[in-house]
Amino acid sequence: MLRPPPFMRDRPDLPSDPLSDVLALLQVRSGAALRMTAGGPWALRFPSYPYLKFIAQLRGALLVQVEGDAHPYRLEAGDCLLMRSGRPYIAATALALPAQDGPAHFAALHGDTVTWGDPDAADGMEMLAGRFEFDALQRDLLEQVVPPELHIRADAQAAPALRALLALYGNEAGAPDAGARLVTDGLARIALVQALREPGGAQHGWLAAMADPRIGAALRLLHGAPERRWSVEELAQEAAMSRSALALRFRQLVGMAPLQYLQAWRMRLARQALRDEETPVATIAWRLGYASESAFSAAFKRSSGCAPGLYRQKKRAGDAARFHQPDGGLIDRITS
Repeated sequence: MLRPPPFMRDRPDLPSDPLSDVLALLQVRSGAALRMTAGGPWALRFPSYPYLKFIAQLRGALLVQVEGDAHPYRLEAGDCLLMRSGRPYIAATALALPAQDGPAHFAALHGDTVTWGDPDAADGMEMLAGRFEFDALQRDLLEQVVPPELHIRADAQAAPALRALLALYGNEAGAPDAGARLVTDGLARIALVQALREPGGAQHGWLAAMADPRIGAALRLLHGAPERRWSVEELAQEAAMSRSALALRFRQLVGMAPLQYLQAWRMRLARQALRDEETPVATIAWRLGYASESAFSAAFKRSSGCAPGLYRQKKRAGDAARFHQPDGGLIDRITS
């Protein structure tokens, strides 16, 4: 069942929710989860990846060294790490060791819970690792919203709920029980929301903009009425800022000017509607606040490189070609 576009709200009287809008476009769903226990010193190298990865540290400590970063992340019991950069990384208890090939290591193991060494030793550890899948056509939106890596410590506000959700996720992922896929999809989305709305989780970027009382208010206005012909002066007045202060702070956090953001968001909504609906182009143009179909088509072509009708044809043909692609086994899906 297709989701309605975020600008078609069932309850337009309720406050807008930009994070929900973004996640609706990303179409986050569950991937696979794997519980791992190990003991003794080890180091494994993993290749780049095209989705959101997560690690929930249940017991012991783990070091995660992402390629290009100066310092590793140290995960203690209760910590969670969300990774979307796609960069290769090393997971280890001792980074000084030569790193072995991670996928090859896991290929030699079996089962949904994998163990090596002596996990009951003093240096034993346990973690839950897995992934969240999303609409690949929205990767640039994911990169705009989610930091490359987001480390949520055990004492963070979101950590207890996040650990509980991920534990449920790990129990349901791959289970033969009826409705397991629906449950894991729901848990994946809720866990991701918990991680992304952690206060202070991001120091800059879109999440930091949402956490900023005034810039967050401006974003909610833009998402609540994308069809409106907003001016920077109106947004500044609503956010209780001067025009210049709003423009500067918005660009510092979001990376673009307020009206540039509005135009980009309109085009995202348009592409989703063209891909998922049978709605005529003229109706989409009207819903997004364009005075005419020709004005919308010109804006869409500047943004997407082709006319709306042609975009719809191409995307649907591409979706049909990708339908029923073969899927790998659990270990492959986690480690590749």
